[in-house]
Amino acid sequence: MKRLNRYLILNVLKLLLLTQFAGLVMFVAIEFLEHMDIFTDSLNSFLLSLVYILLRLPHYFNLLLPLASLISMLILLILMVRNNEIIAARTSGISTISLMKPFIACACGLIIFTFIIAEWIMPYAANASEYLYRVKIKKEDSYIHFKNDRIWFKRNNVLYNIDYYDMKKDVIRGLTVIELADDFTIQKRIDAKEGIWKDSQWVFTTVMERTFADKIIRSKSVYPEVKGLLREPPATLKVGNKNPEEMGYNDLSKYIRRLKRDGHDVRRYLVDLYNKTAFPFINLIMVFVAFSVGLRYSKTKHIAKGILIGVCVGILYWFIHNICLSFGYAETFPPLFAAWLSNMLFFFVGIIGVVTLRT
Repeated sequence: MKRLNRYLILNVLKLLLLTQFAGLVMFVAIEFLEHMDIFTDSLNSFLLSLVYILLRLPHYFNLLLPLASLISMLILLILMVRNNEIIAARTSGISTISLMKPFIACACGLIIFTFIIAEWIMPYAANASEYLYRVKIKKEDSYIHFKNDRIWFKRNNVLYNIDYYDMKKDVIRGLTVIELADDFTIQKRIDAKEGIWKDSQWVFTTVMERTFADKIIRSKSVYPEVKGLLREPPATLKVGNKNPEEMGYNDLSKYIRRLKRDGHDVRRYLVDLYNKTAFPFINLIMVFVAFSVGLRYSKTKHIAKGILIGVCVGILYWFIHNICLSFGYAETFPPLFAAWLSNMLFFFVGIIGVVTLRT
């Protein structure tokens, strides 16, 4: 039995590496073709694009891993069916559950591996690739700084501070604009409660303007709405901001706690937080999907059909999972429910598929 387990694990890992490599090549080709005009603008841009694509590999690797593991298990199982190895195993008293055990052990290893990549490799690689693409390749401004979970930047003698920027909605909450004199004393301070990107400009509401002279307030005005207070478009702010989807679990948890403390709505970010724990478990669910699909095709002519159906099931998972996350972002579903719903659905479908197999 130990020899069989070793045989199954080694073969599924070989197929997994081949499938993963093929998927990475496809994603890299799509990424390069999509930005070919920018990447081939000059020799320097081309060399930087190679580094950019290299930094994107952890993201693609993590994204492709569940589907690649499903395809590799399907190929191995259907080849075993074609070579009558499944029949030999069953006549030797080896049940379907016993055959699943090495795959489950391998899937548990992939869960840990996926979480490690997402927590300690992807955040740094994603931030570096975003900076490289926007600042070094596209030549966008790099004066935006992200410090203590807030955005800071300076234009001439004017200092800007954004307390919270919602990248998903393009909404700013808590803008402070400080105009400095030549001796760095404050001449004017403007505080805005909220800003919305509308008609290619920022529109701020509940704006308070104060002017200073000799370190005392000279005048104070309140405006219900002000336009043109900030000229930087959302794309510029995103250079210095962090995308919650590319943050590690620990960093995102700290970010959410800070937003809660400041009174911001964090339900949309809780969806991303719970998804970071839900997504790695799809590797385990794919084991049940692979067995429920792969062992139903006992004839050689059905090999391609079995693999195609398995791939379609894997793609269907991504489709349903993204829809559930969208409902979570729209605050239709609770965050925890939105992140785990697709996992629960496919887990129960996989269990039913394995239970109903002919043994």
